[in-house]
Amino acid sequence: MISWDILGAWLSAAMVVWIYSFAYRDNLFYKLAEHMFVGAAAGYSIALALDSLNRVMIKPAITTPETFWTTSWHYVVPAILGVLMFAKYSRKYYWLARYAVAVNIAVGTGLALRTVPIANITRQITATIVPLWGSDPVTVLNNWLLVLITIGALTYFLFTIFPRRAEGARPSPLYYVYRTLYYIGIYGMMVGFGALFANTIMTRVGFLISIYLIYLQPQYWATIVAAILAAIAILLPLIRKK
Repeated sequence: MISWDILGAWLSAAMVVWIYSFAYRDNLFYKLAEHMFVGAAAGYSIALALDSLNRVMIKPAITTPETFWTTSWHYVVPAILGVLMFAKYSRKYYWLARYAVAVNIAVGTGLALRTVPIANITRQITATIVPLWGSDPVTVLNNWLLVLITIGALTYFLFTIFPRRAEGARPSPLYYVYRTLYYIGIYGMMVGFGALFANTIMTRVGFLISIYLIYLQPQYWATIVAAILAAIAILLPLIRKK
C-alpha cells in the first residue's frame, strides 16, 4: 500500500524538479507546480487564520453571562469591527466596512510610528556606536569597517551636498575626505550586496541538497520520473514550432 510518506516524497521530488526546470524554459509542469504551491499556501493561510480566530476571539468571547462582563467584555469592539468587515459584500451597507478599515489602518499607523523609527533608526544608530580601540585587533578592525562603511554609504546618498573641484585650482581637503568616504561607501555596498546574493544562492542550494538527502533519497525514482516529465513538457512545444 502507498503510504502518505511515499506520496509526500513523490510530490516533493516533482515540485523541486518542476520548479527548477523554469531555469531553462517555461513549461506546463512548472506552471502546475506553481499553481499547486500558491493554492496550498492560500489554503494553509485561510485555515491558520480561522484557527487563530477561533482560539483568540470566538472561544474566549463565548462565556457564561456571569463572567462575560468581567473577563471577556473587551472582545465586543473587535468582534463588531470584524463583523463590519463583511459588509463589503453588500451593495447597500458596504459603507459600514469603512469604519472597520479606518480603525484597522489607524491602529496600524500608530503602531508603525512607534516601532518603525525604533527599529530602523534608533537601533541601527546604536549598533554603529562601537569602540574603535581595544586589545582584540580583529574586533577593532571589524568596528572600523562597520563605522567607515556606514558613514561612506550615508555620504554616497547625500546627493545635495557634493564638494566641487574648480578648474585649475587645487582641491580642498574636504573634497578628498568626501571622495574617500564616497568610494568606501560604494565598495562597501558592493561587497555587502555580493555577500547577500551569495548567501541567498548558498541557502537555496543547501535547501535543495537537504531535500534530496533527507526526503528524496529513498524515492529516487520520483526524481527521475519528474525530470522526464519536465523534459517532455519543454521539448513538445519546441517540436511543434519546428
